Amino acid sequence: MAVNGLFDGTLTSAEERRDFLALLALGPAARLLEIGTDAYDAAAESVDAVLCIDAIAQLRDRGAALADWARIVKPGGRILYTDPAIVAGLVTNEELAARGAMGHFVFSPQGENESLIESAGLRLLRADDATDAAALVAGRRHAERCPREAELVAAEGRERYDARQRFLDAAHRLAAERRLARIAFLAAKAS
Repeated sequence: MAVNGLFDGTLTSAEERRDFLALLALGPAARLLEIGTDAYDAAAESVDAVLCIDAIAQLRDRGAALADWARIVKPGGRILYTDPAIVAGLVTNEELAARGAMGHFVFSPQGENESLIESAGLRLLRADDATDAAALVAGRRHAERCPREAELVAAEGRERYDARQRFLDAAHRLAAERRLARIAFLAAKAS
């Protein structure tokens, strides 16, 4: 389901980020920490919001990450993250290997994020399905790379190019068939 155009597959990543920031409802002086896979250093209750787009699937200990985000966000602060790797149907080991082939990747069962959010002392405000958008983006990226194969093979090497294409194909197919879901979770720390 699209939310104000978000997650309908028509937005660019920059537009999606803009809409995520709107969901966080930050004031002009708010301090936002955008988290990827790199280490960060933040004091307790030092940020108004945390934003993590898809990178949570690459973190080794999601529960510890959420607990730390709860530690660093101020009372009343918000955390928004997307999990692109929720197992929502039957998936083979080969499909999981292809989907997770671009590095360390943690798949989660349905309901696990909600449980970890609660365990971190946060309150889930909403969970929005972004699966269709993930399928569209992966399909587009795969298709966009095909006509540039020779150029990309020269830059990336044959093995990396083929691995990336298999990854994008698996991401597209598993999301399009709704066997892997991408959900955006918005949580808040008690005031």
